[in-house]
Amino acid sequence: MAELCLQFFSLCCGGNQTPEEAEQSKRDKAIDRQISKSKAAMRKEQKILLLGTGECGKSTFIKQMRIILGGGFPEDQYEYYLRVVHKNLLQAATSLAAAMESLSIPYQDPSLADELSPYVDIFDENSEPEMLQPNELNMIKRLWADKGVMDCYDRRREYQLLDSAKYFLDKISKIENPNFRVELQDILRTRVRTTGIIEEVFNVDKINLRIIDVGGQRRERRKWIHSFEGVTSVIFLASLSEYDMFLQECKTKNRTEESLQLFRTILTYPWFKNSSLILFLNKTDLFAEKVPRSFIGDFFPAYDGEPGDVKYATKFISDMYQDSYLETASHGDDRPLFLHYTCATDTENIKRVFDNVKSTVLQKNISELNLG
Repeated sequence: MAELCLQFFSLCCGGNQTPEEAEQSKRDKAIDRQISKSKAAMRKEQKILLLGTGECGKSTFIKQMRIILGGGFPEDQYEYYLRVVHKNLLQAATSLAAAMESLSIPYQDPSLADELSPYVDIFDENSEPEMLQPNELNMIKRLWADKGVMDCYDRRREYQLLDSAKYFLDKISKIENPNFRVELQDILRTRVRTTGIIEEVFNVDKINLRIIDVGGQRRERRKWIHSFEGVTSVIFLASLSEYDMFLQECKTKNRTEESLQLFRTILTYPWFKNSSLILFLNKTDLFAEKVPRSFIGDFFPAYDGEPGDVKYATKFISDMYQDSYLETASHGDDRPLFLHYTCATDTENIKRVFDNVKSTVLQKNISELNLG
């Protein structure tokens, strides 16, 4: 009887396994434990991927999340962004100076052309930001006071100029003060081109939000695929105000057309078939300012609204994105598209939008993971 019990025990415990089978069983159990751990971790994390073309506002959205969810910026970041403000001033000045020459607009003060020429030749957008000297700040101040430069600024859609150029140039008298300290709005307005992949993790209601920002320029998009695994939500940002502008990489390609084309492509990616889709139509402030002076119909002949009608113009661009989504949905994609109008530099606006996203899309994802 004892012998039978021993045999039964041996069979139940795998005593009849060969050494190779026992080792394989051990590996299988280890893999099962790792899968269980991974699933548990996924239930506690929402991976949000920010996509869009260059200069659509993804990095500004990340900064807002740092303010709203992360408690703001440490002191050393204020010092860094002061240098970025100086770099953005020089970038705006060199862009204006180059446009003055290409558009054959004369300066009111002709000496500015010779003073700025060396900076136009050597300015590197990818260089580390540095503080400008007092004489350099004074040169930029004189540039911004020049009537010819004002005429050039009015034609800014014809060349590449930072959205925040006017904001910083209008503040140059304050910025040149040695005691000037950047504020949150200054940080939000700064422009640093995103290269590679930037990740930020925020804890919201015991859930980790991993927000990933990737560079939007064409040459950066080949890196995106490394971030596609396990994405729970895709936020696509599109700039409303770029309808009359052209790519820096391709001077004949309309920026809104490029954004729409990228949006359609992303809708077809198999990696995102189970991901929530969120569309931010961004830069509503710049759009409202631009529509009365730049007719959409000149760039999109299908536009049938009145010149200067901001509400109808907003609907026209929104419809183009929604039509692109519906074309994809007609092929069996039944995911809803969550649409929001945003001004990424307005903290209260982004807070309201994010609260809405959190209470709808993110809560839905959490419920599906049996956490709600």
